[in-house]
Amino acid sequence: MSGVRSVVVLLLAIAPVINCNLIVYPAANGAPTSNKFQVYLTQDGQQKQSHVYITTSDHRTTEASHVKGGRSMSWTSFAFTGGKVTVEVHTSRDFKNCIVRPKSYGYSCRRSGSKVAVFDVTANTKMMSVEFDYDYGSNTGGPDITDKLMVFADPPETSQPSKTDPSVLYYDVGVHNLNGQVALNNTIKEVYLAPGAFVKGGFKSTATHPVKIHGRGVLDNRDYKWRDSRFSWAAINLDAGNMHILEGITISDPCYYYVRALSNGNTIKNIKMVGAWIYNTNGVSVGANSIVSDCFIHANDDAIKLHAKNVEVTRCVVWQAQNGAVIQTGWWESQTAQNILVSHIDIIHTDWCTFKGSSCHLSENDAVFNNAGDTKSIDISTMVLQDIRVEGTCPRVFYWKMASGASGTMRMIRFVNWSIESQPDQDSLHNEIAGTGSTGHVSDLQFVNFRIGGHCASTAAAADFILDTRTTSSITFSCGSDPVG
Repeated sequence: MSGVRSVVVLLLAIAPVINCNLIVYPAANGAPTSNKFQVYLTQDGQQKQSHVYITTSDHRTTEASHVKGGRSMSWTSFAFTGGKVTVEVHTSRDFKNCIVRPKSYGYSCRRSGSKVAVFDVTANTKMMSVEFDYDYGSNTGGPDITDKLMVFADPPETSQPSKTDPSVLYYDVGVHNLNGQVALNNTIKEVYLAPGAFVKGGFKSTATHPVKIHGRGVLDNRDYKWRDSRFSWAAINLDAGNMHILEGITISDPCYYYVRALSNGNTIKNIKMVGAWIYNTNGVSVGANSIVSDCFIHANDDAIKLHAKNVEVTRCVVWQAQNGAVIQTGWWESQTAQNILVSHIDIIHTDWCTFKGSSCHLSENDAVFNNAGDTKSIDISTMVLQDIRVEGTCPRVFYWKMASGASGTMRMIRFVNWSIESQPDQDSLHNEIAGTGSTGHVSDLQFVNFRIGGHCASTAAAADFILDTRTTSSITFSCGSDPVG
């Protein structure tokens, strides 16, 4: 694998390579290049090499003892329309078998030669993990996957701004150092990261108008310390203003949250979040009347935070690292979340038990659906969470409990068509739901077609749920057609 950087630079020009309906992005001189994998793309008989980036965990090990050294995540991105694209992965070690996740895509990986894997991608807006039998990892106490590889198939861009527009921050092919987080004042309406842009830093809205941040470039935080004081909460903070659009870019190696957008009416689409090596690297948190769609989230804290009204999250792929919940409703002192739809979520890994040996003990915030922290006032209702798929062995799916002294309700929540590939049934971990005392109550929860290991649970016991009978009521499990439709 030596000489990968020079090969990539020679093969990739400073503008995207358009081959039939296949768009291969350029790579900047000085951008990180993976020494673990090479990727070639073929459409209609014509092949091009696609640059593979990499982020590693070693530099974070000096910042916190929980960071595991020797880890890497490589990724490549391209865009296409039309016929299938054949992806050819060259690895540093040979293998017999390989897997493409999410399994719901139905993409079959096969060995085509020594250290070469091949699979076909038939549609864009897909986010794939390619895994090899020499490094499958473990979620039953052993290590995680050491060298991860993500392949992102984008839709083509529909617009690019003018480089000379004074209201646009335009980052062209190249490495750009922002020296922290750029405040987007009232003169900036748009930020564009072109394919091949590698931008070191972050962005923060400060005005009242909408801002569009988009492109196919990379926003990277590897040069910034954990919880760097130059960042307000996240690599991209869109708390100020409203109706923001964040689309298409990759955010790598965050020093805090990836995206925090608590203002109203935001659209988060096709964002790829990779390299969450350290805790507090939450995925996405949005305000009321917002939508999150078609995102990949590698999180080492809560991946999806539900803290507002009228929110939709759909068609996302989540890789949950050692810390945090996939879907979180807690932590804040006061919590209101209503009229929420979460659908078509593929959870390809839950790594909470990795490195913990045969006896896994989880923190209170480790579960797929979770309420953690000292939230004292709760008003959560009218949620639907449907078509949620959890691959592999998941140590705990639900851990939703109100904090001591809390008041309020969680009610009228429907969990429809959940599929958990496997959950241990001979350990100390259980799914749990509880209110608290006489002031916090959970009621009217429906579990419809909640499947573990292919079997639908018609009772709480069949799904390994412990329900606090003093503080919960009207929690039902059923199998068959959805009574609501």
